Amino acid sequence: MDGLSQKNEFGGRGGPDAVIRTTIGNRTLSFFAEILGDVYPRDAREAVWQLEQHRKEPEFSGPHHVPMIIAYLISDNARAFLQEERVAYHDLSGSLYINAQDMLVLIEKPRTRRATRRDVNVFRGARAQVLHALFARRGQWFAGIELAVAAGVSPATVSQTVKELERRELIESCGEGPARHWRLAQPGAVLDAWRDSIVMGPKSRRNHYYYVPRMNPDEMARRIRQEAPGANIDLELSGQFAAQSYTPFLSSVSALTVRIRGKQDRKLLISMLGARKVSEGANLVLIDARQHDLNPRRDRRAVEFLATRLQVYLDLFEDSGRSEELTEHLRFLILAWQ
Repeated sequence: MDGLSQKNEFGGRGGPDAVIRTTIGNRTLSFFAEILGDVYPRDAREAVWQLEQHRKEPEFSGPHHVPMIIAYLISDNARAFLQEERVAYHDLSGSLYINAQDMLVLIEKPRTRRATRRDVNVFRGARAQVLHALFARRGQWFAGIELAVAAGVSPATVSQTVKELERRELIESCGEGPARHWRLAQPGAVLDAWRDSIVMGPKSRRNHYYYVPRMNPDEMARRIRQEAPGANIDLELSGQFAAQSYTPFLSSVSALTVRIRGKQDRKLLISMLGARKVSEGANLVLIDARQHDLNPRRDRRAVEFLATRLQVYLDLFEDSGRSEELTEHLRFLILAWQ
């Protein structure tokens, strides 16, 4: 940038992490910054408090001194908070905010794939089971052991998960020590973060594609409901077919999506439907499900073998066609349904 020069200094013990002196045109600004990793609202508040302490020092109290946070990742809610506090920020995505003197700079960019990988883990595997349990009984307070039982995971997994969720202010807690309880605080924000982890993160699921002759998705689902219980096959229906069952929107669905656990169950289902593997033109999609991946999330419509609304919503983000349109209708049901 023409007319811009800068000098960087690293703060000493007890001072800010860095001091950046920059000249833009005829303005000279001195940023005193805290350098952090991932920043969520709680982290942002703590950093702002620290910057306010630095502001009390004479060397950082002038009008041309600007408090700033430089981070690996700054969440959307943390960015909003920093803008309210008029604290400058910059993160790995290239987003930049400066509101100082008569100058306003606001560059908002989506998180990069590299930047989002670090906050995906809470939405996958055993930790995701904790979120499924919280959604299943939204509004209910859980003790740690109760949440572990409801989610089908270890108390250690619950502890790690709620700690991260509290950090992001996605759940709320009450009590102390063994009497501490948690419940879902911002279901909409959780859905947003979960969606981002799927859309912007690495592909997480493995699909198997098949063609079933002379059967449409409705007929396949009917056969499954009639014969799967007797064959003891552990599965649930998901994707567009299940979404249509919850909130009719599309005129027709071309394929049936089934979450199924284990090779043996997959072989039994393939034999039951007379399916053959294909590389294109599939009307049956099987998703590999892991241990504890199905039954703990079964809801009141379990008799129809439907995955929960939440699981269907998440699966749609890895589907094609008009699945994206269905997500908005299903999201409303997830947030409205108790």
